[in-house]
Amino acid sequence: MLTEKVLEVKSLHKRFKTVHAVNDISFELERGDIFAFLGPNGAGKTTTLRILLDIIKADQGEIQWNLNGEQSKLPESSLIGYLPEERGLYVDLPVLRSLVYLASIRGMDAAKANSAAMEWLERMGLADRAKEKLQTLSKGNQQKVQFIASIVHKPAFAILDEPFSGLDPLNQELFLEYIRELNTQGCTVLLSSHQMQLVEKIARKIFLINHGKELYKGSLSGIYNAFGLQHTLELIFESEVPIETLEKINGAELVSALDSNGAKVVFSAEKKLPEIMKDLSALQGITNIKSQNSSLHDIFLELVKKKS
Repeated sequence: MLTEKVLEVKSLHKRFKTVHAVNDISFELERGDIFAFLGPNGAGKTTTLRILLDIIKADQGEIQWNLNGEQSKLPESSLIGYLPEERGLYVDLPVLRSLVYLASIRGMDAAKANSAAMEWLERMGLADRAKEKLQTLSKGNQQKVQFIASIVHKPAFAILDEPFSGLDPLNQELFLEYIRELNTQGCTVLLSSHQMQLVEKIARKIFLINHGKELYKGSLSGIYNAFGLQHTLELIFESEVPIETLEKINGAELVSALDSNGAKVVFSAEKKLPEIMKDLSALQGITNIKSQNSSLHDIFLELVKKKS
C-alpha cells in the first residue's frame, strides 16, 4: 500500500545568537499520522513548529508541504490548524465571537463556524460561557477554547504545541480522545509536548529532541524494541531511600526518587534479573519490589545520558 507524504523537512537549522536551537533536523509525515515531537522545555520543539508555519525563518534547510495535491512551501490557512504554546486569542472578546472570527478567516462560513464552535463548547462544558470574555476563564478553560480555535474549521493538518498545558488529569485524557477523533476523521496530527507519559498513549511515530538535536526518530514500537529492554524496578523502603547506595550497584543506569521512601531504578539490559535481585537482597529495609516496563521518559533520559 502506497503512503502519501504530506510534509518533508530536510536538514533544518536555526540559530539565535550563540544558541543552535534547531540543529540539522529532518523528518517526514504521511497522511493520517499522529507524529509527536518530544523533548524538555527549550529543546527546540516550538522553534521547529514556528519554522514550519513560516512564523520565523530557518537559517538552512528545506520544507515541502503537500496537503492539497500540490507541493508548496506553506499550505492555505484553511488546511492548517495551529494550537500555539502561548495563547493567541483575543482576551477581551466574547469566546464565541472570537472562535467564529478565527474560523471565518480560515475560509469557514460564519453560520457554520458558529454552529461548529457551539458544538465544541458544549462538549467542553463551556456553552454557558460562550458570551463571556476569554480573560474571565481559568487557564484550563482558556486552553480548551484555544484548542477549539485550532480545529473548528476541520483542518487537514493540525499542529498542536503543548496541547495538554494547564489541563487537569481528567481533561488531559479527554484531549487524548479529541485528538484520536480528529485523526480518525482524516486529520494528520503533529503534536509537541514534554509530557511523554501522555503522548505515548496516542502517538504512532515520535521524534525525540534535546538541545536542538535528534535523539531518536521512528515508530513508538521501534523505540521500545531498541531501547526499552532495561529492567525497571520500583523499590519501597522502611525508611529513607539510600540513593547513593543504589547508584553504586553494578548495572544501575538511572536512579530516581519517587518520594522519601520510594525509588525507581533502571538497570541495563545486560544485567540479568537474578543478579539484580541478589544485589538488592544485600540492602536493608526493602519492603516491596515492583517490576515495570521502561517508559518513554526513562528511555529519553537514558538516550540523553548516552549522548552526553
